[in-house]
Amino acid sequence: MRKVIELLVILLIAGFVDQGFSLNMVEWVFNPFFIIVLLFALRYGLVMGLASFLLTLGYYMVEMSLSGGDVFLLFYDPDNYVELLYILVVAVLGGLFSTSWKERYESLHYTYEETNDENIEMKEVIELLEQSQRSMQERVLESEYSLKRLYDIAKALDQPSPDLVRNEAIRLIADLFQSEEVALYHVDSSQHAMRLFVRKGSGDSFPQTIFIDRGSMMYQRLFAEKTITIRTVQDEEDAPVLAGPVLSNGTIKEVLIIRDLDFARLTNYEIQILSILLDWLADRLEKSHKAIMKEEEKWMYPGTGIYYKEAFDEKVHVQEKRSQTYGVPYSTLKMDFNDTEDRSLLEVEVILRAYLREMDIIGYDEDNRQLLFLLPGTESSKSSIVEDRISKYLHEKGVRYAE
Repeated sequence: MRKVIELLVILLIAGFVDQGFSLNMVEWVFNPFFIIVLLFALRYGLVMGLASFLLTLGYYMVEMSLSGGDVFLLFYDPDNYVELLYILVVAVLGGLFSTSWKERYESLHYTYEETNDENIEMKEVIELLEQSQRSMQERVLESEYSLKRLYDIAKALDQPSPDLVRNEAIRLIADLFQSEEVALYHVDSSQHAMRLFVRKGSGDSFPQTIFIDRGSMMYQRLFAEKTITIRTVQDEEDAPVLAGPVLSNGTIKEVLIIRDLDFARLTNYEIQILSILLDWLADRLEKSHKAIMKEEEKWMYPGTGIYYKEAFDEKVHVQEKRSQTYGVPYSTLKMDFNDTEDRSLLEVEVILRAYLREMDIIGYDEDNRQLLFLLPGTESSKSSIVEDRISKYLHEKGVRYAE
């Protein structure tokens, strides 16, 4: 429509100028209508060239009629129809020339677009190749870095005591996953509850005791599958992001819990490193525990697991440092012990161990005849409750003590 309107407007303007000023432009040597036909044919092709010729022919007929001439002379008089035939030939040749160039242009344009598309595809392929190359380089570097990381982990976990091993494990895991909320829980012998050992993060994130049967489905899966477990959409909102077992002879002794981490770091590579770390942690805990128990036999009353007063005070000092560093609470108790019935310390320990947790430490002050208790993970505000329960339990078992 734009082309047709453009043609009509130009011809109408030329016609009005010709008629308005009686210029008789059709008789000029440089006929403006001939130029109009030529330009439209060259610009828009054969169709518009023929259209401009037909409109020009129409104007010639109108001009002949208005001037009082015979319209049929346009087609019978050689002086007239030769000129019109010449304009027609110019329209056809100009149109064909323009159309051929347009087709050539379209062909070149199509070739250009095709080449451009191929270039885009080649660029994408090159980018993929570069990404693959970078990925392979990263894997090679990761492989080399893995050896160093594994060496650093093995070196860091080579500590003389279980507490130091756990502290280093928490530090390594927090660094591995860039997490600020990591904790290690001890699992009691009944496999029904977990007690906080050491943590990094706020106390609100990690309760002192987690009951497995009443806890998250995630913990139940962890104890059923005995492998690293990641939270799913079916788990509760307060479930941790990741939990990993520390196994000893096929039994879960401790549980690692991570509450926040960058999921971009949760790759197969990082999970494998974590799995190796937990295996080493279990091995080092077992070995260090055996070594420390053998070494600490001289700090215990013969045949018992009850510490001398000096050794017990040292345990309290270590727990105080752990509390300052990791924010893990603890409490101590003292109970006057009356052994008038000649009940040995070994018998008292057997009775107490049935009630106390595995992580609790018992000491005895021989000078003041006092039983000493170190309760890791128990807040001082709750120590009186524990003391009342111990007193009640000792009374039920017939153990005499000074109230």
